[in-house]
Amino acid sequence: MENNITRTQGIAITNALNEYKKFTEEVEVLKSTISDKIKAYFDKNAKQYKIDSTKYTTKKSNNGWFCEWTSLSVPISKINAKTGTEPYGYLNFQLCFSGETVFDKSISEMPFPLIHIIFWESMVHRDSYFRYPVSESEYFEEDHGKFIFIDDENKCVLSLLYDELPNNCWTYSVELMKINSKNIEDILFKPAVELLESNQLILSNNKALDGVIIKYPPLEDFIIE
Repeated sequence: MENNITRTQGIAITNALNEYKKFTEEVEVLKSTISDKIKAYFDKNAKQYKIDSTKYTTKKSNNGWFCEWTSLSVPISKINAKTGTEPYGYLNFQLCFSGETVFDKSISEMPFPLIHIIFWESMVHRDSYFRYPVSESEYFEEDHGKFIFIDDENKCVLSLLYDELPNNCWTYSVELMKINSKNIEDILFKPAVELLESNQLILSNNKALDGVIIKYPPLEDFIIE
């Protein structure tokens, strides 16, 4: 009986690893598609901003056996900024698969892969990334401010409103498994450009986000001190 249980467990593990391998291959394709398409999209559609070369970060656990999340960070500059000028900020695409980056009971009873589209002053890295619950002290330790919803009615865009810094930072999240080569621009790029240039996201102008974008609960349900 014990050997049968062991073999059954082994088969389940092998099947899970095979599925994980397929999933990671698809994620690599998605990363390449984002990197390949974003510059052309900004060149054509962005009126105020331009981008530079994409930078990559990956968070692994269990001695590198498991990837929790991976991120593409795209430097954003004003369109008339001189070469060599520090970026205005970073547009980060944090592709998340497990743990604190995908799950909070106030948002969903079951975790599933997400992409957090984040505009911050800095790029996402292993010690600074979007996760739940969101900690005020982490974001406002040096510069005072508060969290708000840019789109208060829909509660889909979480914004960091600083008291003194000139640029507002924001995050919106979408279901990773619903992204494909046909909708990637309308889900990842178009809303980001709209937020960068007008500091708002009008869902009626972004039909591709229907059923894809994550709607947050009230701030007090997932933000801690």
